[in-house]
Amino acid sequence: MNSKTLVVIALVSFLFILPSSAQVKIRKFCTVSYRYQSLKSPDIDYGQSRKYNPLKDSTFVHKLEQVEYMTNFIQVMNYLTGLGWNYEGNISTTESNNLEVKILFSREFYPAELTEGK
Repeated sequence: MNSKTLVVIALVSFLFILPSSAQVKIRKFCTVSYRYQSLKSPDIDYGQSRKYNPLKDSTFVHKLEQVEYMTNFIQVMNYLTGLGWNYEGNISTTESNNLEVKILFSREFYPAELTEGK
């Protein structure tokens, strides 16, 4: 084999070894909060604000917002895991005799699924 052929084979092999940036996923988190007085009406926070939404897919965002209408803790857990979110843990806090439980979930997204604010 001549040296040009070896160089071409080496370059092609090297390109397959490099990780593709299109396959790198970004982990995002959300919390579902329950307050002692309203254990049947959770609040979900997935990093949204009025001007900024981290997810491009409005259908997926609508599905997340449906959690706030659910009245059963297990229903919320099953629903979010069905959407691909993973349970990470929970935190309980007490403030002025008001108990609040926050349940943390995570999910990996491709960069193309997220808005510019990544």
